[in-house]
Amino acid sequence: MNRYTNKFMNYKQFLIIVFVLLALKSNVAAQDKVRTLLEKAVRHEKEKNHSQAVSVYLEIIKLAPESAFAYNNLGVNYSELQRYAEAAAALEKAIALGSNYEKAYFNLGTVYWHQKRFSEATAALEKAIALNSGYAAARARLCDCYLASEQPQSAARCYEKLFTLAPPDAGSHSNYGVALMRAKRTPEAVLIFEEALRKFPPRAETFNNLGVALLELRRAKEAVASFDQALAIEPDNESMRYNAAIAALAARNKPAALRQYAFLKQTNATLAAQLYATIYKGKIISVKAGNY
Repeated sequence: MNRYTNKFMNYKQFLIIVFVLLALKSNVAAQDKVRTLLEKAVRHEKEKNHSQAVSVYLEIIKLAPESAFAYNNLGVNYSELQRYAEAAAALEKAIALGSNYEKAYFNLGTVYWHQKRFSEATAALEKAIALNSGYAAARARLCDCYLASEQPQSAARCYEKLFTLAPPDAGSHSNYGVALMRAKRTPEAVLIFEEALRKFPPRAETFNNLGVALLELRRAKEAVASFDQALAIEPDNESMRYNAAIAALAARNKPAALRQYAFLKQTNATLAAQLYATIYKGKIISVKAGNY
């Protein structure tokens, strides 16, 4: 499942709605102009030239200022450019013009997500789902919002509902496992991570999450093996190196932990110091300088 689908208004629907608006003003010339501009905007979007698409939609809005759909597509293109404040303003205008516009609520929720405005993102996405209970892309983003805002029980229930609507992708499957783990359902999380590794191409993130879950269950040797798999995919990942060292200590393999410390000492002094303190916990001697 691609959780980023259904962002843009359909081309034909867009034309029909805009033409209806313009027909009320008996403006045939404007209809032709909108058609030409829209074809240009769609071409820019296909070429991922979002800055040019923004310019075109601004022209369309001058001709059809009451088009919620033009504002929606404008907002999406702003979002693609990571101009999130402008994207939010455009999408809020789209919703003001068309209050039952589910795509605009989804897109606005996604923009708020990028801005880490999780409570507002949640509200927008819940509205999109209220308008269309089968809107899988909106539900996927909502699940991620629950997870990011430390609501693991809600996130777990959300992912379970999501998977009845559309097959999980690797990311949502792994995130479901994280939600279970944070909800203190760690044995279930292990099963989900293992299932994700069977169903999808191996991802370092999933091996890492499995390792963390196994550590929580005190299955240290299995955790070590999982972190080794993660590092085979992403050998320079510092947090995974740290986790591998903690697992090695739990498995009573101090030399392996020290090897990870040696790596981190060269790349991340803060993590290295944290790991050093863990390895030598209770054995650090502090000496006060004397007067000589």
